[in-house]
Amino acid sequence: MILHMEKKFVANKAVLVNAQGKILLVRDTGKLDHKDVEGKWDFPGGRMDVGETPHEGLLRELHEELGLVPEDVQIENPIHVGLWGVGGDTLNQPIVGIFYVVRLIGSPEIRLSEEHNEFKWIDPRFNPPDTEPLPGGETINAFRTYEGIVVASDEAIKGREGYGLIQLFTGNGKGKTTASLGEAIRAIGAGKRVGIVYFDKGGDTHYFERLVLDGLEGVEYVATGRDRIDPITNRFDFSITEFDKQEGARGLREVARMFTATYDVVVMDEVNSSADLGIIAVEDVLRVLDQKSERTELIMTGRNAPQEFMDRAHLMTEMRLRKHYFYSGVKAREGLDY
Repeated sequence: MILHMEKKFVANKAVLVNAQGKILLVRDTGKLDHKDVEGKWDFPGGRMDVGETPHEGLLRELHEELGLVPEDVQIENPIHVGLWGVGGDTLNQPIVGIFYVVRLIGSPEIRLSEEHNEFKWIDPRFNPPDTEPLPGGETINAFRTYEGIVVASDEAIKGREGYGLIQLFTGNGKGKTTASLGEAIRAIGAGKRVGIVYFDKGGDTHYFERLVLDGLEGVEYVATGRDRIDPITNRFDFSITEFDKQEGARGLREVARMFTATYDVVVMDEVNSSADLGIIAVEDVLRVLDQKSERTELIMTGRNAPQEFMDRAHLMTEMRLRKHYFYSGVKAREGLDY
C-alpha cells in the first residue's frame, strides 16, 4: 500500500472543445510515472493536489499542461468517470478520473508543457480509421451523448455496393411499417424478389396495404399472430398468450425460409416490439439473423428495438412522437392508418 502520496487518487480531465466543436488531444512524452503511456493520445488533465476542489485542480492542470488561464475556459458538467492506475497498477494505485466538458473561450494559444510533445483537434462526429484509434472511447461516446452527436458512418461497410445490409426502424412515432413498405415497393419496382413477414399482425381486416401486395408480382408476405382488434367492441387486446408465442416462432421459421431462398429483400415487420413484449426471444431472432445471406437486405420494424438488434443494424432510424391526432380523439382512419 502507498503510504505517502503527494496527490490524491482522483484526476480531473478536460474534454476541451473549441468554437468549431472539435476536441483537443495531447500526446504523452512518457516522463515520470507515465512510461506506460508514452506516445499515446489522451485528454489534458491530471491528479488533484491535496486541498484542491475538482475545479481548482482542473484549472491548475490546464494551466500547467496547456498554458491556459481561467479566463480562457468555461467548465461545464462532468460527463464520464473512468478508472486507471499509476504505471497501469489499478489494484494498488488506482486513479478515478472525472471528465468534464470544458469550452474554450476565444482562440488562446496552446502552449504544451514537457509532459506532452504534440496536440491535435479531432472532430467527434467521425470515427477515425483503425490505424489511428481514439483514446477513451467511452469518454468520446459520453461527449457525443451530451452534445447529441450521432455518428452515422460505419467503416466496416465503407464503399460497399449492392444489397445485404440491415435497416432498422424503431421509436414511438408513426411511420415504421410505412417506411418498410415503401422500401419493399421500391425494390419490387426494380425487379427484386421481396418477402415480408408480419409479426403479431394476424387477420386481414385492418391491413389494406396487403390488397395492393396481392396484386404485385415478386412479393410474398406471411401474416402471423392474432387479430387483436375485437370486431364488435373495436378494443385492442394487449394480452400475450401461448398462441402468440407459437405464432412468433412460426414467423421466425418463415424468415429463415426466405433467407434460405435468397430473397433480395426481407421485411420483419413488428419484430422489434414482438421481442420487447416477449412474444419471441431476442436470442432466437439473432440466431435467425445469422442465417441471412450476404446478398439479402433485411428491414426490421417496431418500437422498443432491443439493443442487440440495434447493434446489428447498418441503418437505424428512430421515429419520435411529437404530435398525434389519436390523442385528440381522432380514430384510426381507413387507408391512412391501416
